[in-house]
Amino acid sequence: MVYNDKKDYVVKLCKKVKIINNINSIVRGTGKYLPDFTVDNKVFEQIVDTSDEWIVSHTGISERRIEQEKGNFEMMGEAAKEALKNANISPLEIDMIIAATVTSDYGWPSAGCLIQNYIGADNAVSFDISAACAGSIFAIDMADLYIKSGRMKNVLVVAGEILSRSVNFLDRSNCILFGDGAGAIVLSAEENNAEDMRRGVLTSYIMGDCDNDKPLAVYATSRKTTRIFDETTREFLGNAENTHGYMQMNGRAVYQFAVRTVPKIIDEVLTRADMTISDIKYIIAHQANKRILDSIIERYNLAPEKMPMNIDRYANMSSSTVPILLHELVEGNKIQKGDVIILTGFGSGLVFGANVIRW
Repeated sequence: MVYNDKKDYVVKLCKKVKIINNINSIVRGTGKYLPDFTVDNKVFEQIVDTSDEWIVSHTGISERRIEQEKGNFEMMGEAAKEALKNANISPLEIDMIIAATVTSDYGWPSAGCLIQNYIGADNAVSFDISAACAGSIFAIDMADLYIKSGRMKNVLVVAGEILSRSVNFLDRSNCILFGDGAGAIVLSAEENNAEDMRRGVLTSYIMGDCDNDKPLAVYATSRKTTRIFDETTREFLGNAENTHGYMQMNGRAVYQFAVRTVPKIIDEVLTRADMTISDIKYIIAHQANKRILDSIIERYNLAPEKMPMNIDRYANMSSSTVPILLHELVEGNKIQKGDVIILTGFGSGLVFGANVIRW
């Protein structure tokens, strides 16, 4: 079937997907896990040609957490346990687990399956999505659709990354930027009270601009750069060395993309929600670089407190930055009933998106 444009596609898709209008998908609980081991910028002065002053001035990062023992699914499982506890819900009540990660411990089984077993969510279906730093945004949108269709009641979104195991610590262009951590969100169905404002996920926007030169990528370890067998004699030549297992990033290209694209994402979800920036309590953005976040503050003339940050303490944790920052705000009682927030992220692909949520 051929569609004339994206609007035509969306109209036809909505006719096929049943959305129960009186169902909200509310945030019922949040959680996080952060490793105990902290690495400050002084450590990198001993490894590569850089300085604490340069790192702070160019990125806003002072330190990051590095996981020394646990696997990624165990970090994600610990964040999930805290989210379930805060939601006052049993693991057996979870219908679906969506795991957002690009640093899974296994090629298969999925991180979702490992988390399901780790927390004892025996009644759930589980799977992974790979959208890098926008992973939690995509997962929330997917969970929201499942809940509003009536197919799922409780969905656990978990985002976690052990980026320290994908970084070449001799590459100063990116080794200073990343840290490890996991965050989790329980989304649950709630019937809409006609006398009250609609709560939960109000709208989302996800998109990709993937016609690019892969400014942020990690080549799979199975990618071979030399022949394993001689094509004529069929003689075994030996296994190709894995020279592409580390992260490769064009920082300037990613920065320019983010500064250009994030405001467009925010404008789009505000239009979809029929709101203005003055209606928003917080913009909880992916913590990639403080200068990117400062550019958003300047673009919308925001009070600094409307753009919370924790990049100074944790660095870039890819998909987990948004749910971790959300949990810290919830934990600090900084989000109250009726507050409207925007979650937004962008990542390798390059892909990007945002959610609008009313508490």
